[in-house]
Amino acid sequence: MLISPAAAFERRHLKRNDGDKVLPPSVALVAALESGYMFKLSAIEDAAARAKYPGMLTEIEFLSLCDQNTLNVTDARVMAKHVSVIAPDGTFTRASLQEAAGKVGSGEDTLSIEEVDALFNALDSDNRGFISADEFMDALYGEEGIIALNERREEYMRLKNEELERERRRIEEEEAAAAAA
Repeated sequence: MLISPAAAFERRHLKRNDGDKVLPPSVALVAALESGYMFKLSAIEDAAARAKYPGMLTEIEFLSLCDQNTLNVTDARVMAKHVSVIAPDGTFTRASLQEAAGKVGSGEDTLSIEEVDALFNALDSDNRGFISADEFMDALYGEEGIIALNERREEYMRLKNEELERERRRIEEEEAAAAAA
């Protein structure tokens, strides 16, 4: 289930020696995802470069980044479409998540192995080595995510059945034409 950016920050923060709480960009990327925000790594790194502690975001800076980028909020239906492409068999492994990350965005915006590990570890809390698409959507969106993913699957099956029906008709027409000749 999506949590607020403040709750995500609190869950993921690191504490500096001076007591200030901060997020490095790779962890901020995970916290943002838990809040429903999809950022490119370069956007978070740019914000962190201008931060009070260069390379780290304070809570105020992280919340401000989220507040100023409401267009980056990903709704459940959009995410379900991505998930159905990234995990067509319904599961993510570290390797499949890394492969998917490598195909998205430019080289500088691609998640690093460490970032994929952080995301995967956050979601694979029972250490099974995989995350189901249903678990992924439930973790981010709750029941709405499961519904959106199921709607996407139903749409895919409907389109696939229509395609098969068109192919069946084409074959029947060819056979009828061959028999008439």
